[in-house]
Amino acid sequence: MKVLVNVLFLTIGTWAHSIQLEKIISPFNKKEIKVDNSENYSFIVSGHFHGDGNNRTGFPTNTIFANLDWLNESDSKMIISLGDLFLDVTNDIPNYEVSFFSKLNKPLFNSVGNHDLTANTYQDHFGATYFYFVLNNDVHLVLDTEINNGSIKNDQLILLKEVESLVEESEIKNVFIYSHRTVWARTYPELDLLFKDNTQSILGNNFDSDVLPCLKNIGEKAKVFWFSGSIGNAPASFFQFKKDSIQYVATAIRGLPRDAVLIVNIEQGDVSFETKSFTNKELLPFKSYDVNFWNKNLGKDPFNYRLLPLYIKQFILRPHFWYGFLTMFLITLFLYLRRKKTLNL
Repeated sequence: MKVLVNVLFLTIGTWAHSIQLEKIISPFNKKEIKVDNSENYSFIVSGHFHGDGNNRTGFPTNTIFANLDWLNESDSKMIISLGDLFLDVTNDIPNYEVSFFSKLNKPLFNSVGNHDLTANTYQDHFGATYFYFVLNNDVHLVLDTEINNGSIKNDQLILLKEVESLVEESEIKNVFIYSHRTVWARTYPELDLLFKDNTQSILGNNFDSDVLPCLKNIGEKAKVFWFSGSIGNAPASFFQFKKDSIQYVATAIRGLPRDAVLIVNIEQGDVSFETKSFTNKELLPFKSYDVNFWNKNLGKDPFNYRLLPLYIKQFILRPHFWYGFLTMFLITLFLYLRRKKTLNL
């Protein structure tokens, strides 16, 4: 099998020309993608493998370990992580290598999130944070939405335009794009406030001006799918929205009862989706997780009163609580002393 790979080497600040390689190998567990020419294949995609901020163990979240056998036994050819693979990349890599990477027999790739990047730790261990490869007639483009605070510019924009040219000049059927941030969400008014807990750029990004025109051009010849993995507090592990001939998907797990992953099937160039619960919960059809579903269910998770002592403990033990407490104490003390001095005059 020959596949086209274009990799951006961040460590030296230049980008390589497209080269023909015989293998595509995961930088995490050194497993190779094995897809014969014209073979139907599937892959698994999800984000936030570290769970939520309460998982301070230095290991992936519990639902990953609970479903590791299923991941290994599935027919998927690879697993795509949509960022925040780690909680603390500086300290978590040894635990991940021993407990997860070494036990996973599927090639794993990651579109980095904010928790994955500290100095050059990630790049030194795993290489480039944005690149693309081609399987059969499908392009898989992995982007780094942290490097320019949500904008796709400079070398990454060049990479996107190269994919655009590749689609125009060849028989590419599908273009799969992976990012951590839902950089596309602010483009569409109907998605307003659905992803308010996500990592976003305060000043916006260049999706409208530079990225969307490329996607629309690509969409004239190939199907375009954009997957993102930062969905914060959510009513489900899936969101799907189609606009401008582009299928947008947000999906992530959090170490919660709702945890589920998405299976993407490609059969003779046609793409379909399956969902897999990681907690044996009954799931709706994937198409049901749309704007209407999110608007009706966002923020309506049932509250477990048995966990109230835990929530209080976590709240009190956070440094932000004590910063605020100390600030209010000093302000109150200052106002009290000032009032006392005024009354004594």
